Amino acid sequence: MSLNPFELRFKLLEMSQKYFQEQATKNQELAAQAWETAVKQGEDTVDFYQSLLPASYSIEDIKNKAEELYEFVDKK
Repeated sequence: MSLNPFELRFKLLEMSQKYFQEQATKNQELAAQAWETAVKQGEDTVDFYQSLLPASYSIEDIKNKAEELYEFVDKK
């Protein structure tokens, strides 16, 4: 299967976005587990909750990851 340059760029952006979405989902699950543990142990504070909130990714992050993936494709 041969992709034209536009299709390749689009595919790389899709892969990058999927990567960050999967990371965000995993981070949210871990944060929820940590919060549940803190509640059970009586250590549930606002500061702790805020420290668990995962950082969101940006369009710039997606573009940078796509460029990183493209470097692999571009190597000979």
